[in-house]
Amino acid sequence: MAAETKIKTADDGVREVGMTDARASLTSLIREVRYGGHVGAFTERGERQVMLVTPEFYERAQAALGN
Repeated sequence: MAAETKIKTADDGVREVGMTDARASLTSLIREVRYGGHVGAFTERGERQVMLVTPEFYERAQAALGN
């Protein structure tokens, strides 16, 4: 699929996609995070702006923070 080629793996293993390619790659990125065990990120000008994680990851993070 063409959209998948826009998703790149950073050195730390996070799957990244640029904001301009996000719409076309959204479904693929979500599936990689949910079913592939990856963490995702949306980038702008090469810098991470937003992270995409599973609900389980988010809940563990909230618990660790005491929220």
